[in-house]
Amino acid sequence: MGGPVHASSALPFTADPANVRWFGERIVAALTGTVPRRVLDIGCGDGALLEYLADRLPESVFVGIDLSEVNIAAAARRISASPHASRITLVRADYLHSDGGPFNAIVASSSLQGIDAARTALASKLARDIAPGGFLVHFTPYRSVYNSTLNTIRKVLRRIRGPATDGLILIVARTLHPAYPRDTLRERVDYMYAILHHYEEGLRGALQRHGFHIVRMEPAPHTSVGQAKHRLAVMSAPRE
Repeated sequence: MGGPVHASSALPFTADPANVRWFGERIVAALTGTVPRRVLDIGCGDGALLEYLADRLPESVFVGIDLSEVNIAAAARRISASPHASRITLVRADYLHSDGGPFNAIVASSSLQGIDAARTALASKLARDIAPGGFLVHFTPYRSVYNSTLNTIRKVLRRIRGPATDGLILIVARTLHPAYPRDTLRERVDYMYAILHHYEEGLRGALQRHGFHIVRMEPAPHTSVGQAKHRLAVMSAPRE
């Protein structure tokens, strides 16, 4: 699963299998009783979620979009070895300036908050891209003291970023997560500089003004002090 990785990052984002399974299960549950012909994954990262969904939604075709060249390259390697490769297309692009809709379902794993655009512009783009009666399933940070404090820390770190701050972040990460492979932790250093541009409540309100309805919400797992606290949201688009 993708997220707000800087396009210049030299490392791809390797999704945590447990997170892929958690989010994938909820996407499939949200789509139960429907057959989404086309599904878009915004911020597809290494393609793990696309592969998971393709295995469980055999009648659907998928598009994964990511701004990061290294993420798309990693996803291409994964998908090329998948039995579902013929049903999955990868696109390296800025989602706001992409074209390819409509989609019957759009999913976004911790990626919408990283899109540097006005909330109204993002909501309008999502509304244009979802087919009537389609679903948006995403998990995105919500407003809280924790997330606001983390965002402030990230802004400060972003202003002073250099080899020393990268190294310090990696040391702290290894202390907090000694069981994680070093390469996995290095991949996540960029995320300590990623600014939260959107919160779930704000996006929900903007989408409701386009006629979307909330179907379900629940807290998402929180596994690291350097990670924002997220909320899962399932929203349905108007039928007309």
